[in-house]
Amino acid sequence: MFFSSDEKANVIIGEAAMNLFNAGQEVNVELLIKELLIMANSEVNEYRLEQLQDARQWLSGFKTIGSRRTGPANWLSTNTSAESVVSESADDIYFRH
Repeated sequence: MFFSSDEKANVIIGEAAMNLFNAGQEVNVELLIKELLIMANSEVNEYRLEQLQDARQWLSGFKTIGSRRTGPANWLSTNTSAESVVSESADDIYFRH
């Protein structure tokens, strides 16, 4: 079976998440990074060690809220009033003051 590098990283992060889950711990970025380090400390395969390091580096970008930028947040700087937004969906609920 062939895995891309992203799929391998997902598998490794999933493995770390399952280790935390099975130990009854919370699964969050900080604990995932620590678990990946624990996994690396007992790993002997150089290729897998590299993957574990890459996964830790990638996760480090998510340690704090807003630390990952995906592009400008134009919707934050747009000055629109609530009444100028109109939706045709029947599922929307509107409250007028």
